[in-house]
Amino acid sequence: MSNRGYRFNTETLQYERKENSALRRLGRMVLHVLISAAVGLVLMYVYTSIFDTPRSRRLSRQGDDLQTEIGMLNQQVNSSLRQLEVIEHRDNYVYRVIFESDSIPSTVRRGGVGGAKSYADLEHIEGGEALIQLSENLDRLSWREYIQSKSFDEVIKLANEKEQFLRCMPAIQPVSIHDLARISSPFGYRRDPFTHESKFHAGLDFVARHGAPIHATGDGVVVLTQASGSGYGNQVVVNHGFGYSTRYAHLSKISVSVGESVKRGQVVGTMGSTGRSTGTHLHYEVILKGQPINPIHYFADMTGEMYEEMLQHSEAHPALD
Repeated sequence: MSNRGYRFNTETLQYERKENSALRRLGRMVLHVLISAAVGLVLMYVYTSIFDTPRSRRLSRQGDDLQTEIGMLNQQVNSSLRQLEVIEHRDNYVYRVIFESDSIPSTVRRGGVGGAKSYADLEHIEGGEALIQLSENLDRLSWREYIQSKSFDEVIKLANEKEQFLRCMPAIQPVSIHDLARISSPFGYRRDPFTHESKFHAGLDFVARHGAPIHATGDGVVVLTQASGSGYGNQVVVNHGFGYSTRYAHLSKISVSVGESVKRGQVVGTMGSTGRSTGTHLHYEVILKGQPINPIHYFADMTGEMYEEMLQHSEAHPALD
């Protein structure tokens, strides 16, 4: 194609040939390119606005998959919360009742989680509402699991203490059933064998043969051994902890020493009639926080029939101390 053109000369009134400059040609080329590019961009915008591209379809599928996964996670977290609620109920109304511990209030278990500011960054994300719900549920689950974990730590400690308490609490008769002849004086007021006046009797009197073994009624530590010709006579006092102690009096022989640890059933002495006594027997006391209490309530090996028989024997025989 020729780069030449014609122009009309007004002076000569004739058409004359002219030459197109390189700059003019370049300008036209640039203008053509710009127009083509603009048209292409417009067409691309229209295409992408109306039709889904492979990339947009892929991103859309990924977004749908993510929403599905978030929904499934929310369901799993809610299921875990329901299971945890069952454990919390059992903790409050079974374990803590057994160990005589206060239940944990629901306000403590639920606590305070999240808040508007905690999840503000998620509000502007597509699907942010589901993410906020998931985050709140996860925070709630995490807090309640923490509280329950601490509660179980406390329950385990209580269980260990309870186990120790059950070992230490006076729970058997100090005289074997096979050795026991009778119980001569019950706990409470009765006629004193020396003054014949009504006097409070702070323990139980067990009658058996002279020299019969006397057993510690619970684990503990010996805090007193005393040999005396008056009062309690030869006696042993064992501290069982938890506010409990026991006294074994009028012994013929003491078999333990102060500071010695004893186990339930261990022999602490033998039956005798030392001190203020009118016959061979054991005076046995259970003391709780400094106050004497009826030992009969601490005989796990005594049946109701045996208790009735004991009362009948005690009423039929005089007191021995």
